[in-house]
Amino acid sequence: MSDVHRSIAHVMVLLQRPSDGRVLTVRHQPHSWHSPGLLTVVGGRLEAGEFFDEGAARELAEEVGIRITPNRLEFCQLAHLHASDGERVVGAVFLARSWEGEPYNREPRTHSELVWIDPTSPPEDCHPFTHEILRHFTAGHRYANVVAPELAAGGKAG
Repeated sequence: MSDVHRSIAHVMVLLQRPSDGRVLTVRHQPHSWHSPGLLTVVGGRLEAGEFFDEGAARELAEEVGIRITPNRLEFCQLAHLHASDGERVVGAVFLARSWEGEPYNREPRTHSELVWIDPTSPPEDCHPFTHEILRHFTAGHRYANVVAPELAAGGKAG
């Protein structure tokens, strides 16, 4: 077989304000290789030796300066993402509804701004995967199969 698919473990965190239910997103810089100018939730790939909850806590600290212990994160979703480049991402999504401190952009070379959004009505400039994660979250689904839009529209899924 010539098609090679890479599987990656990923974490995403829905930092949700208790006052209005909005979720924190980060806007990627226009030069981003995977989501130029688009909004995504806080997250990234697991590092060697990390458990999902540890990676989620690390990503919060790295991207938006929020320090939280892994046991304060609530598991809310498992997502299996199929990207158009052949990557298969298994992502654990966590929810944080309480934390200390104020989020700020700790990665200005990667992100241009932080934006609080309504998860029930994400803006059109959300990355398609982020949009789907939020749709499943607001529907209360604990598992999501998410396919890149170009694959869902009839392209080859591999």
